[in-house]
Amino acid sequence: MGKGSRPASTSTGGEKKGEERVLSHGDVVLIRSDLAILRGPRFINDRIIAFYFAHLSAGLGDDLLLLPPSIPYLLSNLPDPASVAAVAEPLRLASRRLVLLPVNDNPDASVPEGGSHWTLLVLDNTTSPSGPRFVHHDSIRGEPNLPIASRLADALRPLLLQSDSRRRGAVPVVEGPTPRQPNGYDCGVYVMAISRAICGWWKSGHGGHRGGDWFEAVRREVDADSVKAMRGELLQLITTLIQDKANASSISEGNKTGNTD
Repeated sequence: MGKGSRPASTSTGGEKKGEERVLSHGDVVLIRSDLAILRGPRFINDRIIAFYFAHLSAGLGDDLLLLPPSIPYLLSNLPDPASVAAVAEPLRLASRRLVLLPVNDNPDASVPEGGSHWTLLVLDNTTSPSGPRFVHHDSIRGEPNLPIASRLADALRPLLLQSDSRRRGAVPVVEGPTPRQPNGYDCGVYVMAISRAICGWWKSGHGGHRGGDWFEAVRREVDADSVKAMRGELLQLITTLIQDKANASSISEGNKTGNTD
């Protein structure tokens, strides 16, 4: 992946033994080394993507679902359709308008630090008049993660059109326009930047109109400069959340002290 790259983590986002926790946000715990990764140039891990997806999800409602990396990885590596259906059932994928699924190319589920490339697969139930589709965004020329994304799509496709088995093969995987990364370590940041553009497009009201899509938003908002800036923006976001939690804790402790006087 080039200088400064690191293998992607495809674990469930658990912290490394002995690492200092810096922030708990939803179900995600960020640790001290995650901040060093963001300062770069380092390969983004699944904890950081899961954290940012949790942040983006706030206030989106039920129609748009952002899944942490561990879930798509699990779904694409389950042994049979029944297992996929059991895991996916509470996600209600067929009833969502958009589902954002990070894709990692780790070939061995037993290696938690495996993999070398992140991309984004979007389950689009809203913009295509012909029905559901998968849109894949890959920031490396040649779309090296397309086979992995297609395997995930193959696992999910039977869940989308259960009432009409003849149409299951009609849920295509198409490549969406994706700016190309100029280095070997920013693919995970591109996934987050593209996801931010999609969420912004959705919040602006465009997501409710069939026939349109988020492609122009990605072209307009995602490039090498915005991706480079995003690392600093994420560090600032984490710092702000840490400070907010510390302030809330201080106020809570002050109230407890006051009540005992």
